[in-house]
Amino acid sequence: MGTAALPIIIVFLLVFMSWRVVYGSNRDLVRAKAWPQLIRRAMPFIVLTLMALSLFAIQGQRENQELLLVWAIVFAAAVIAANLFSIPQTERRANKAFRQGDYEAAAEHYRKLADEEPLARNYAFLGAALGAAGHEKEGLEASSRAIEKDPQYGIAYYNRGLIQRRMNHRSRAKKDLNRALEADLPRRFRNNVKGLLEELNK
Repeated sequence: MGTAALPIIIVFLLVFMSWRVVYGSNRDLVRAKAWPQLIRRAMPFIVLTLMALSLFAIQGQRENQELLLVWAIVFAAAVIAANLFSIPQTERRANKAFRQGDYEAAAEHYRKLADEEPLARNYAFLGAALGAAGHEKEGLEASSRAIEKDPQYGIAYYNRGLIQRRMNHRSRAKKDLNRALEADLPRRFRNNVKGLLEELNK
């Protein structure tokens, strides 16, 4: 294999890994067939893929410094714009409020998001914010709505299990946390769920 094949292999790996990340983070959108939302989430990866593919054309223009500069500026701007566009502003505000511990504001934003796009993820996030804000009953309702929309969405079971635990409904919490492990749950949540189950089984 010659050195000429190396850029092709790198581009192929970049495209493969990018789409694997997009698919892995958004399987719920695939199940919901929410293609516009999935494409929107994929925008930064699409731009990076186009940038990688355009390297083949730009490699032959190394002497043309102006063209290289324009290429770099165009793709830098495209990556920034794609990142800004990939997540709705309402969701950005909701996530920021949640991280800052302003759960009431986060719930308001997530409720608006769920009204605009009634997807399982939006109801699950709403349930998490409501539960953290102390509105357990509403949090349970929103989490249950997420489960109705997508019975494979593990985060909805996880959030509902956390609320049940907070309400001291131990058996219901254990049931939901076990179902979260059986469903489509991101790896970063799995250890936390196992720890909670150990605590509830004591």
